[in-house]
Amino acid sequence: MEHEKLAEEILSFYLLLDIDINFIRHNENITYKIIDNLNDKSYLLRIHLPVTEGFVGTQNTLEGLQSEMILLMELNVNTEMLIQKPIANRFGDYVTVYSSKQLATPIFATLLTWIEGSTLMFKEDNVEEIVFALGEELATFHEFTRRSKPAQNLIRPIYDVNRIDFALKELQYGVDKALFSVEHYETIKEVLYLVKRQINELDLRECAWGLIHADLQLGNVIISNGRPGLIDFSLSGYGYYLFDLGSATSIIPSEMRRTFLNGYSSKSAFSIEDLRYIEGLIFMDIFISYCFFIRDSNSNGWIKTNANEICDTLCKDFIQGKSVYYLF
Repeated sequence: MEHEKLAEEILSFYLLLDIDINFIRHNENITYKIIDNLNDKSYLLRIHLPVTEGFVGTQNTLEGLQSEMILLMELNVNTEMLIQKPIANRFGDYVTVYSSKQLATPIFATLLTWIEGSTLMFKEDNVEEIVFALGEELATFHEFTRRSKPAQNLIRPIYDVNRIDFALKELQYGVDKALFSVEHYETIKEVLYLVKRQINELDLRECAWGLIHADLQLGNVIISNGRPGLIDFSLSGYGYYLFDLGSATSIIPSEMRRTFLNGYSSKSAFSIEDLRYIEGLIFMDIFISYCFFIRDSNSNGWIKTNANEICDTLCKDFIQGKSVYYLF
């Protein structure tokens, strides 16, 4: 079925009459901006059909999506974070299950409120304040999931040593398809073995593990009225809080990372000695992200470029015990 036609069919489940449907992108899901002309409101429609098999996982199951909706509702009720709100369909469900004779299996969809704003560009007039506030926002999220009982029992992806083991097997495909050399694959293995040892150390700590965003890229930080908000919790799951710090700081210019960490530490415990762990988890994040695209020949070209850039530089330095935090 054509995607826009599918969007129209799914939207018939909602109390929306005069609407405009605007395609945004197709990645881990198909997304549309929905404009409600009668009420002058906008929404985000997500149709959960991943563009590549690398995005298929727990997050796309009915239970996984229901858990994500619970998380968003809990964050809206119990924190002051700038968070999208789930919208129920005509039947009171926050996950719409769409079936058709044309489809082999049902399709899941979710509708969220739209946050007006722009993605973080680091060219904003008050960029230092925004970066500090982004650290605060992430810390607020982490502190909520540390103490929240619902967050402990959700069905979500898991980012642990098993995820690393899966990545190591999946990345062998990159050698087969000449996305990186055998030598670079061996370097990646050595880095991830070091990260696994770091994770064993983190497992000895209290409160190092919990529900994390797991996808803190530039497109998932919205600036609305001068305030940063986190969007797209599609890949959120259980992992190490320092994983999120790694993802976030790797998108922030090196000269602003201390500002971000100061914002984070103003609301949640953080030690500068944890930078070595953060470095390892940044590598984990990078190599896990390879797995999302590695089997898609239309979108995996960047992997070759990235591997060539970091395997002989940042990876080798990390293996030798050198600091690379401000070099990503």
